[in-house]
Amino acid sequence: MTPGKFLRVVYLLLGVLYVLGGIGAILLPAGWISSQWAGEAAGLYSASPPESFLNHLTQEFGTLVIAVGLVFLWQACRPEPSPSLHWLLTFYLMLDSLIHWVGPQGLVGSLRRGLINSTPPLLLLVLGLLRRRTNHPRRS
Repeated sequence: MTPGKFLRVVYLLLGVLYVLGGIGAILLPAGWISSQWAGEAAGLYSASPPESFLNHLTQEFGTLVIAVGLVFLWQACRPEPSPSLHWLLTFYLMLDSLIHWVGPQGLVGSLRRGLINSTPPLLLLVLGLLRRRTNHPRRS
């Protein structure tokens, strides 16, 4: 499998993951997701009044996550994905990853969350560099 084809598969998987995550973020405050799936967060949302800022902010976040997922899906469906958009998505994911390493809980709030959220930007970084290398081979 070529790096370009593999990259499109990664775009597709990330797109589906982000769209589903965004839908979950919209449905969670509405109480449409069972507490078994939501875990500890279910108690936080069930204790908040429906008009709370937490519920509203979570649902707005869900719409943004869906938008990012749709951009990934758009990249996956293009015959030649945009390199500029690839690097923009990589930068966005790096910023998203950064807030899981440095946040309100200190330098490393949660090692597990930091590692999980660092995987997509590192994957896109490696694939972008691989793609760039195959498209622009060095001259000897």
